Amino acid sequence: MKPVEVRVASAVAFGGALVFLVVGLVLWRSTGDADVLKLPSFTAAVELAVAAALLLRMRVMHYPAMIVFILVALLHLVITLADGPAWTRAASGVLAAVHLYGVVLLNTGPAREHLGGPR
Repeated sequence: MKPVEVRVASAVAFGGALVFLVVGLVLWRSTGDADVLKLPSFTAAVELAVAAALLLRMRVMHYPAMIVFILVALLHLVITLADGPAWTRAASGVLAAVHLYGVVLLNTGPAREHLGGPR
């Protein structure tokens, strides 16, 4: 059975990808510029792969998942500090915090044991 930390980290990756994609879709509908979907689409593809790998217990994905979470959190922090609609910056701030929480979850003992990391 998967530890709750791994399941929540997978939910962070899956949910974060979907929320970022929805934010991109709403921004595209409001601005009419389809280029705003490039980054959310790429990020969603990577995060969905990470979520699937964590659920499938791919031991090799422990550290790459943490790296992806950190990079996505940094991306959201940049979006938070950039110019843009207040609602997109607020959503990115929340997503940055959620992804950092995912890193914390993957560093817990049960998650490391389940994914075969150092003990």
